[in-house]
This record gives sequence, structure tokens and C-alpha cells, in this order.
Amino acid sequence: MHQTVKTLFRLFFAGVIFLITLALFLSIFSKGQEILNADQQFQQAKQLSLKSTPGEQLVLVSNNKRPDQAIYILIANNGYIAKLSCEHYLQDICTDTYNQQHTRQIKQLELLKIGQQHYIQLVSYQDSRTQKPQQWSYSKAQIQQFYQADISSLKYSLLSIALFACAALYVSIRIIRNFKKFIHG
Repeated sequence: MHQTVKTLFRLFFAGVIFLITLALFLSIFSKGQEILNADQQFQQAKQLSLKSTPGEQLVLVSNNKRPDQAIYILIANNGYIAKLSCEHYLQDICTDTYNQQHTRQIKQLELLKIGQQHYIQLVSYQDSRTQKPQQWSYSKAQIQQFYQADISSLKYSLLSIALFACAALYVSIRIIRNFKKFIHG
């Protein structure tokens, strides 16, 4: 009985290692495709225009503190539409003043969707506390710089994933070469 449990655990453990190795290599492939097709993705960017309505109030929420530095475009009391990186908007949208505050009610929003990423082209909102309107806009050139910076950081992430994938592949090969010894040893 003890040997059967030990064998089943080792089979399960080997399966998990093989699945992780496969997932790492699939991640490398998909992120590599994203990097290789970055220029094409930028050319095929889609513009999304949103406006608040009395039935669906859009809210701009940001968090500039780690670990979740992000901007959320929310439908009030109903979840978020888009999550953007705060990294590019630290000077204007992701400020300490509005950190995790739900007071910026969006009037108009234009997003540029490039692949899986969203970027703000134009946002106009009103602070519900001060009633002060605010508007921020970003040119296509600025958005291209933001996107290129994101692709550059993706390259570094891809490198770290590749290192883990190589280590996982090495372990998987060692398990396959000595499978009987791994299972019964």
C-alpha cells in the first residue's frame, strides 16, 4: 500500500513537471510571436470610444503602489472594462492624489487596443469631490513609445521564462531517462 501511494505520488509529480515544462514553452512561443509581430499589431490597433451614460457610469481608478500598479476603467458597481499599466501614466493619471479613489467619473474615453494591451488616447473626467473637470490626451507617437517600452520589458520577461523553461526541460529529460528509477526509487 505504501509503495503504491509513493508510486502514484511520483507519477503525479512527474506529470506536473511535464505540464509546467509544456506551459513554459507555450508561453515562450506565444510571447515570442507577440514580440515578432509587434509592428504589425501596432499598425492593426483598434480604437475604442466609450462615453458614460446615466445607466452606465464609467469610473477611472488607479493604483500607483506595488504590487498592483494599474489603471482600471470601471463600470460603476459592475466590474472593469480594461486594465492598463500605470507605468506610462505616473505623471498625470496614476498620482498619489487619486490613488485607489473612485471619484473620477469619466465623460469620454478613447482607448487604443494593441494586441492584448490597452492605451489611453484621450480621457476626460470630472472629480466627484471637487467637481473639477480634467482631460488628458496622448498622441499616436507617445502611445507607440509606450508600446515599444512594454515590448522591451516583455523581452526581458521572455528571457527569464526561457531560463526556467530550460531548467524544467533538463529536469523532464532526467526524469524520462531514468523513469523506472524515478517511479520506484
